[in-house]
Amino acid sequence: MAVKKKMTYAALSKELESSALRKIYVLMGHEEYLISYLRGKIYAQALAPGCESMDAVIYDLDKKASNLNRENLLADIATPAFMSPYKLVHIKQSGVFNRALGNDALAEWTGILERVGEGTVLLFEERQGEDERVIRFDHKLLSVIEGFNGAVVRLDLQSESELLNWIGAQISFNKLNITKEAALSLISRYDSSMSMIQQALNIIFLYAQNQELSSIDLELVDFLCRQDLSGTIFDLTDALATGNIDRALDYLDRLLDRREAPLAILAMISNLFRRLLIAKELKNAAAIIDSGITSSSFYANKLLQQARSFSLEQLEEIVEACFQCDLLIKTGEMKEQDALVVLLIQMSNTAGKRR
Repeated sequence: MAVKKKMTYAALSKELESSALRKIYVLMGHEEYLISYLRGKIYAQALAPGCESMDAVIYDLDKKASNLNRENLLADIATPAFMSPYKLVHIKQSGVFNRALGNDALAEWTGILERVGEGTVLLFEERQGEDERVIRFDHKLLSVIEGFNGAVVRLDLQSESELLNWIGAQISFNKLNITKEAALSLISRYDSSMSMIQQALNIIFLYAQNQELSSIDLELVDFLCRQDLSGTIFDLTDALATGNIDRALDYLDRLLDRREAPLAILAMISNLFRRLLIAKELKNAAAIIDSGITSSSFYANKLLQQARSFSLEQLEEIVEACFQCDLLIKTGEMKEQDALVVLLIQMSNTAGKRR
């Protein structure tokens, strides 16, 4: 049996420009920018201008399906629009796709979907947090929705090459040029989030227009955009690798001066060394990307380069030291900043051991 091809962002975006709306849509994933974009296109096609309050109903369930009033929902999906081409019933964060459904729950939701009337659009918006597990395409309710000719689209963080193309298209549209180094820095400092990169680009475009600039380089990105904290953590780690504890503590002071929370700094250091440990074991950029810890070849190569400064045993010892530091802080045995300073000294001593 041939595997049914899943709908993509590009396919749905194109369909929404030229076709009538389907009865059911599911927009899910980690990339809020793309979810918001497609949701906006569905709203624009479904609702007449100024008629949202009359012809759209929103259920925000906070990922608790038990918050849903089933009787109200059944009434809403059966009631036609007053002034718009479609009645839009928008369910936010149902949480129903995040876990397996029993037979009774699946039958109940199937019964709801069967009652979506002509001229009604039922839209599920399932945004996922950074640490949440990806919704599986083989979820039984998603299969039911596709059986009703619904559109199911997963919108995850884009790859480095996709983001570079997207940034490049916007740069060209604004009749500017950008260095690859600057574009990669934007991706890194905003953790591949298209919505945050877009906000940064809007600032850059306004500044470039005001200053009559024709190109964007790393220096301008550093000047206009938030500090690349991952870069600072890499710099701090470089200092530790060379045994320069004073320089490492200086980077720590810079982060604290920016009012970064000590526990957040500890989390960044801990996450980096866990990734360095993985990079040390995998030994090449392609394998690092396949492992899922990053989609960026730029970041993967930075991990590889820095991992060479440590032995496997040193990295394991430092990861354990990070865990113990976190424990000391959370049990109240040490103050946050004191614990971080002690941790950096321990890490410097570990890095200074013969490999």
